[in-house]
Amino acid sequence: MLHLLEMGSCHPNNIISNEFLEDLDIGSSAEWVVDRIGIENRRSTLPVDYIKKTKNANPTDSMKYVEMTPEEMGINAANDAIKKAGINASDIGMVICNTCTPFSLAPTTAQNIAKALKADAKAFDVYSACPAFALHVDFLNKFKEEKLPEYILCVLTSAISQKVDYNNKSDSAIWGDGAAAWIMSTKHVGKLSVMHTSFNAKTTRSHAVTIDTFGHFAQDGRAVRDFSVRQTVRMIKEIEGKFDIDWNRDSFIGHQANGTMLQSIVNNRKIPAENHWHNVRQIGNQAAAGSAAVLSAHWDKIETGQHVVVAVLGAGLSWGSIVFKAN
Repeated sequence: MLHLLEMGSCHPNNIISNEFLEDLDIGSSAEWVVDRIGIENRRSTLPVDYIKKTKNANPTDSMKYVEMTPEEMGINAANDAIKKAGINASDIGMVICNTCTPFSLAPTTAQNIAKALKADAKAFDVYSACPAFALHVDFLNKFKEEKLPEYILCVLTSAISQKVDYNNKSDSAIWGDGAAAWIMSTKHVGKLSVMHTSFNAKTTRSHAVTIDTFGHFAQDGRAVRDFSVRQTVRMIKEIEGKFDIDWNRDSFIGHQANGTMLQSIVNNRKIPAENHWHNVRQIGNQAAAGSAAVLSAHWDKIETGQHVVVAVLGAGLSWGSIVFKAN
């Protein structure tokens, strides 16, 4: 059985508030953002003065001014997870990474992170943007146990604020940056055991969300939102039917896309506020890193026997789920 031993996270210090977006004079207002998107603040690797001056009109220029690269955020999150797990980087036998905003294609981000950690391990990217938390766990869950090393490091890191057109009222209100990392093993029992994983995609709709290497983020917002709510509810219902889920005991973590979308989902499934774990209101949409960073932040709240249900989705269009049970 696959076990989750420990987690770490990293977020940049620069805060993009709703009031800052309002001051950009792009038709946004703090009240509109909270009502429509349910986000109050975002974290960015870009200096706020740079955003104010340029509105990130040329996203390729932004890479010269970032205060942390996605790789550096991933290294920080990985060191956090390794320290909490009480192991050394040299103990890690595999590193897998997801980033939709890489600074380097070769070596891969996973290889750069492994090198920085001094982890002499197999290292490669396993990539699917926003639902990569589910993708990574599902990917590892399909291995024969004897084929996996003693410790596996997974890293999700994203800096989509570097790809945002800050003249766009909607897109500028969504994105924050961040990274999350965790240690998995089939040979050591951790706080969480993996009971279920899934990952799927509908590639005929892959252009509903795009991040151009040399351009801005773009999406068909209404279509993606409608798909996201329906598909997440569908995943939760399937899990409720297969497992002894009690929302008065168990917890839900969704894709940290926006606060209003998540509220629609938990209202549909009648999940109490205290068991809906999230961070999107104060950090923004961190792509794949968001859901894993939420679990990291709530790690000490997990109680023995509790299920933690993760249902995430996004670019691809792809979606996936995980059911953890606390030991």
